[in-house]
Amino acid sequence: MEFRAIFIANSAQLSVRKEQLVIRQTQEITVPMEDITSLMLESQAVTVSTAALQKLADYGVTVYFCDEKHMPAALLLPINRHSRQLKALKGQIAVTKPAQKRLWQSVVMAKIRNQAKCLELLERPGSGDLRELARTVRSGDPDNCEAVAAAQYFPSLFGHGFTRDTDCLTNAALNYGYAILRGAVARNLAVHGLEPCLGIFHHSELNQFNLADDLMEPYRPLVDLYVASTVCGGEESLTPKLKQQLFNLTNYVVRQNGKRYRMISAIGRMTESFARGLTQDGTSLELPELIRLESYRYE
Repeated sequence: MEFRAIFIANSAQLSVRKEQLVIRQTQEITVPMEDITSLMLESQAVTVSTAALQKLADYGVTVYFCDEKHMPAALLLPINRHSRQLKALKGQIAVTKPAQKRLWQSVVMAKIRNQAKCLELLERPGSGDLRELARTVRSGDPDNCEAVAAAQYFPSLFGHGFTRDTDCLTNAALNYGYAILRGAVARNLAVHGLEPCLGIFHHSELNQFNLADDLMEPYRPLVDLYVASTVCGGEESLTPKLKQQLFNLTNYVVRQNGKRYRMISAIGRMTESFARGLTQDGTSLELPELIRLESYRYE
């Protein structure tokens, strides 16, 4: 079972040997490919063999590449991992506008409910108002309840005057966590034969991850909860330790369909439910419920 999120912040050489990822730094370590969920290459002094990249893609591993500012800048996603990829693509194209609107309604409602839960867990004001707002979301969210919720949610969570445009550590941490989340969703879409650029709400011709941007929304409050719980204000930079912790958020637990799952597993189940529903009228999604911060423990 895949469960390891590997973070490489210093120079290294990566290769493959006998279905193992070989990492050479001051010493050599090996990790079974089948155990790896994602790989973050933060340092630009890392070299990776073509054979290793191909094998990582074969195993469906999401590989993140960082820019000179150490922020996620590119993804390696698997293709041709699904035996019925053309069927899945045709199903995506055939989804009707009313079905897309119902799906988006479900996504927005789940996101706002999780934002309300985030405020409740942190004992911030406004959770009741957000829950009431979630109940009013209509098909396609024509009233833009998502934006209304955000305008109430972020100042309540991080303090009056806070905006997502502010250049600060909090926003840097949120952006980093969201980038990891986006990659995790895009990876699962590719594994299930889905085309990430065909969104249900986002439709930008310049965005190859429209569907990932749609389906990641209900999971964002987990990133918010972690950042609000651990990141303090001030001039502190986004440290390697904090980035490693944010990278590991896909191993934190959410409740979904009445059970508890690691976020990366919950995303997989959500993606499966989306793929299954493409051939059904009135597609339904298995969406997450936020709980207290808890990192998954392996027995």
